Amino acid sequence: MSSHVKTEVVNLVAQDFTPADGMVTKMKRDKKEKGKYYLKKINASSKRHDPFPEKAPVSEDAMKRHDTGAQDIDISTIKTGVHKKRMEKKKERFMSRIEKTARAELLNKEDEGFLEGDEGEATYSIRQREIVDAVDVASATKHFELNLPKFGPYRFDYTRNGRHLLIGGKVGHVAAFDWMTKRLHAETNVMESVRDVQWLHVETMYAVAQKRWTFIYDKQGVELHCMKQLHDIKRLEFLPRHFLLVAGANTSFLHYLDVSTGALVKSFKTYEGPVDVMAQNPYNAMIFTGNSRGVVSMWSPNSNKPLVQMLTHKAPVQGIAVHHSGNYMATTGMDGFLRIWDLRKQAQMHAYKLARPASSIAMSQKGVVACSLGSLVHIYKDASTGTLAEPYLLYNAKGLVSDLKFCPYEDVLGVGHTEGFTSMLVPGSGNPNFDAYFDNPYESASQRKEREVRQLLDKIQPEMISLDPSDINKVNIQALEDKIEMRQKVLYQRPEEVKVTVKHRMRGRSAAKAKQNRLQGVRAERKKEYIQEKRAAEKEFLGLHGGNGEDKLSAPKSVLDRFKSKTK
Repeated sequence: MSSHVKTEVVNLVAQDFTPADGMVTKMKRDKKEKGKYYLKKINASSKRHDPFPEKAPVSEDAMKRHDTGAQDIDISTIKTGVHKKRMEKKKERFMSRIEKTARAELLNKEDEGFLEGDEGEATYSIRQREIVDAVDVASATKHFELNLPKFGPYRFDYTRNGRHLLIGGKVGHVAAFDWMTKRLHAETNVMESVRDVQWLHVETMYAVAQKRWTFIYDKQGVELHCMKQLHDIKRLEFLPRHFLLVAGANTSFLHYLDVSTGALVKSFKTYEGPVDVMAQNPYNAMIFTGNSRGVVSMWSPNSNKPLVQMLTHKAPVQGIAVHHSGNYMATTGMDGFLRIWDLRKQAQMHAYKLARPASSIAMSQKGVVACSLGSLVHIYKDASTGTLAEPYLLYNAKGLVSDLKFCPYEDVLGVGHTEGFTSMLVPGSGNPNFDAYFDNPYESASQRKEREVRQLLDKIQPEMISLDPSDINKVNIQALEDKIEMRQKVLYQRPEEVKVTVKHRMRGRSAAKAKQNRLQGVRAERKKEYIQEKRAAEKEFLGLHGGNGEDKLSAPKSVLDRFKSKTK
């Protein structure tokens, strides 16, 4: 029985299986092993269909903003060819880094957005509960209130990355927590009045100015240090680039304490009364204080007198706030005025008459200004432009406001008052884009440790604090000339060559031995004069040999010192 097989004709038609994203799978041969093939995806349409094949252009303003001096490097002044090539490569690396940093700003998708009311509706009539209902869940959780009526009024502080919050009540209640997740780090009662609180360079340590002395606690609330040098302190500020804790005392003293070494760098009297109004300029690390004569003084640890004094009000100064760029300053006084100042020209830009004197003031990263008028908080967004006509937002706290601060990189304003603490939403006040290399709100414990080590290595000495921070990059010509002169007088000083002709004497006193003895005596006298001149130069430039009442360098003592000869 035969079987018949039916043959069907199949028509093969070529089809295009290229995906929509332009990825094509091709067979490629492996060079290492013969006869084996592997699949590799290549982008077929990247070069053909890319409408923008070139790199995104970077504006010149962005390049200048991120330039740290690489453009000013003059290679033509270098003489040798080897060093010239090395400097050319260095300059190329610097310029490439600046270009990449400026181009990275193009990836910042977030943008600030202010609140806009409906037609005929003022934004200050919008309440916090309406804003909370309109925003997403993550933003709504940033508004909360802490009802602590028995421990107020409260002062508080945010960390540089805006993640952690530290509050301190006047009665003695101190608490530190992650305000985004509401996770409590430490909570204690110091059994003493608290005047101010301040985070240090990391969120594991903070300083508390208590009634008598200033204490440093760790993240668990354990006391680490008691700084009796900082006595009767009213206000605290911390300079993160210099590791300096600045304290303004009730006795008119201003103290600078280095928290990395524990040494008191500077302490002097301001002669302006109790320091109860104080702020810092993040741009140049200058400390601003206000007194009862309406004068704002700018202080540096290198001088016992203020570097600049500005007459800002005709009445006592109530509050000072400085923009993080260091260009603008806002002040309030008992005369009821809110004044905006240009620190570059040290001149007034605008002045606004408030309904009544404001006690506290704060300025956000986007220039939004908040003032407290009793229990009412006024927020202005156009204060620096001169077009201010009405408040941007209003908030009525439950008690008298004692402190105001904007949270970095968040649209949040912290309000400390007699009844506790309130975190309110202020749309458009914070910078939505942060640099994770410097301020990372989501950093881990290992990243925090690396940042602390990096900050210690990059620590700036207190002598570098000045009105113009670019002085750090400049050469101190006078000090360099003094150093060269000192090296020439001390290190390169050589005794003069003794050229003496010994006279011939009679009666056997001109023998060779006698002449040599007389020559050695003259050389010894010249050497003694040289040693005296060298000691005088060391005393003048190095402070040795009785220059400051000390005969020797302050070298560490050894157990073998008792065997050394005691010479006067």
